Amino acid sequence: MNRSLSLFTVLALSLGQSLSASGRETEAGRYTHNEHQTRMKKIEAIIKPFKLEEVKDALHDVGAEGMTVSEVKGFGRQKGHTEIYRGSEYTVDFLPKIKIELVLADSKVQEAVAAIIKAAKTGKIGDGKIFISGVEEAVRIRTEEKGENAV
Repeated sequence: MNRSLSLFTVLALSLGQSLSASGRETEAGRYTHNEHQTRMKKIEAIIKPFKLEEVKDALHDVGAEGMTVSEVKGFGRQKGHTEIYRGSEYTVDFLPKIKIELVLADSKVQEAVAAIIKAAKTGKIGDGKIFISGVEEAVRIRTEEKGENAV
């Protein structure tokens, strides 16, 4: 069987390191096979502040058990706006937003994203964004549970 090897794989093999079937490198530079772990995703949603309660309730309805909420400021395509305060006009570049972060099992991610969109959408500019990224591991400090059990 003809297999092409990457430069990194050739270097690892020449240094005597073994590679697993998954070919995933850890921070220590060794390859591990983590198929037994449940895959998880982190959802970060930036929404309008007045939509927080609706989004929180929608996420609770789909089974999201915990989340972190932060008050943040930022801008996207809105590029801020001008306001008049005590007769003077000034530009507000960074608009107040809410950032919601939660980690879920892969199987719940699409349902959670749909719930956030339904609850946060006004149809107007500035409704926000949702970012989804992979989570390698989660550990509950109190019990030392790992993976999806820790979330």
